[in-house]
Amino acid sequence: MPVKIPYPVQFNPYKHHFGFLLDEIVRWQAANKNELKEYLQRIGNNICDFYLGALSCHEVCAFCSEYFKHLKINNKQALIIWLGNSDWKKISLPDHSEWLIKPGNLAQRYVHIHPAKYSEHTIRVRATTLKTVLALVIHQLPLQTNATRNLQHVNQIRKDYLDLSPVKSVHKSQSRIVKLWQLFEDKSF
Repeated sequence: MPVKIPYPVQFNPYKHHFGFLLDEIVRWQAANKNELKEYLQRIGNNICDFYLGALSCHEVCAFCSEYFKHLKINNKQALIIWLGNSDWKKISLPDHSEWLIKPGNLAQRYVHIHPAKYSEHTIRVRATTLKTVLALVIHQLPLQTNATRNLQHVNQIRKDYLDLSPVKSVHKSQSRIVKLWQLFEDKSF
C-alpha cells in the first residue's frame, strides 16, 4: 500500500477513501490485472461508508492521530476509557466530515477509524458494487449510454473477474453501480 497510515490509526483506505482509490486505479491500470484481485479482496463483502471529500488519506489519518495525541490518549486502555460505555464515538474533521472511532484490533493501531454513516462527504456502498466498479474502471470499460451494453460489461466483470453473481439491471435511474461508475469516470484518469 503506497500510503503510510500514521500510528496509532487503523484504517482501510481500500473500502473507505475515494481519493486513495483514484490514485490506486492509475497504478493498477499499468499492473498485471490478475494480481489486482488480491487488492480488491481487501474491500471485503459488507456495506461500507465511502469518503468522497478533499482530505487525502494521509490527512484524514494524521488529523485523527493528532486529535488523540492532543487528548493524551496514547494506548488502547486510554481509548476505551474515553469511549466510556459506548462501543464507538464520532469526531469531526476540518472539512466537517464525521469519522467513527472504535478500538482497533492491532496493538500499535488501537484507534480504528472509518467514515460515519450519512456524514458529509460520505456515501454508503456495497463492497460488491465498489469492487465491480473498480474492476470496470481498471479494465477501462467505459460507461455507455446503452444500458444493455453496460449490463453486459458489468456481468462480464462480475462473473469472469470477481466471481460474483450477475445483476439483473443497470438502468441509470436505479443502479448504484452506474452512479458509482459515473463518479469514478467523472474524475478521468
